[in-house]
Amino acid sequence: MLVVVIANVFARNVLEIGILWIEEVSRLAFVWVVFLGAYVALCRWGHMAISLLVKQFSPNAQAAALVIARLLALVFLAFLAWAGIELVRITLQFGRSSPILGISAAWGYVAVPITSILMFVEVLRELLSFEPMPAEEGDEAVAAAETP
Repeated sequence: MLVVVIANVFARNVLEIGILWIEEVSRLAFVWVVFLGAYVALCRWGHMAISLLVKQFSPNAQAAALVIARLLALVFLAFLAWAGIELVRITLQFGRSSPILGISAAWGYVAVPITSILMFVEVLRELLSFEPMPAEEGDEAVAAAETP
């Protein structure tokens, strides 16, 4: 994607010609990279979490908070998948297509339900396997400093 965009910038600014299809391809690729990146970040626990309050809870309360958070995430992801499917359905129904490539605009929108379903499955797997929240980088240093 980066090479294609750089080639288009070079062609537009140096050669004074634009490669018309590159903008549409790069936009489509960007949407997919963002949504697939969100899925990869979820799998690697890479999303930002503010756990300052939860760390003050007892271990049982921490586990309960994690279960509640995962259940809320499942509800959100189910809604997002449903909304994405509706968006794709409506786009296909109206036959909206990209002006240059002539492909359906639904190819960009379908990233929403696909990655939402992938994230739903991952969160459900974590919930059913009772996978604990991983320790943060600074947790070990804090624990070692507090121990006499």
